[in-house]
Amino acid sequence: MQYKRKPSVYNSGFTLIEVLIAMTIFSVGILGIMTLQIKSIQNNSLAGSSTVAGAIAQLHLENIISRDFHAPGITDINKENNGDLNSINNVDFRNINADGRPVHWGKYDLVCNVADDTPIRNTKTFVVTVTWDKGRHSRRLSTIKSLASGSIVNSY
Repeated sequence: MQYKRKPSVYNSGFTLIEVLIAMTIFSVGILGIMTLQIKSIQNNSLAGSSTVAGAIAQLHLENIISRDFHAPGITDINKENNGDLNSINNVDFRNINADGRPVHWGKYDLVCNVADDTPIRNTKTFVVTVTWDKGRHSRRLSTIKSLASGSIVNSY
């Protein structure tokens, strides 16, 4: 005696079209997540570099602040750039610390611009810019130093 199989109303399993649609939706979702992950890694790297650049600029400014008002490493040697202290091309010092010695910060480039008697007499304005990635990114800090009491005042 042979048993005939009765067609079932309830079909178990998925059709090929259903599987392909599910895989397409899954792939689009995974690609979106991968793109977000890549952007997140890039932004974390940029934030880390920006933090290091800010620390380098702050260290340089602290060295400037601790030096004497007339110290040779913090003088305005390029008066032509006083109209644009944010310039990274026409500068007073490039990769030189406040002591006048060369410094190397790896991928970072340190630029310091000084303007004497700015904004008022017996003050100096300092703008320190640290760039990286061939100048595509930068961090800039500035300060004003005044002639301390007891220092020799130059006559004008």
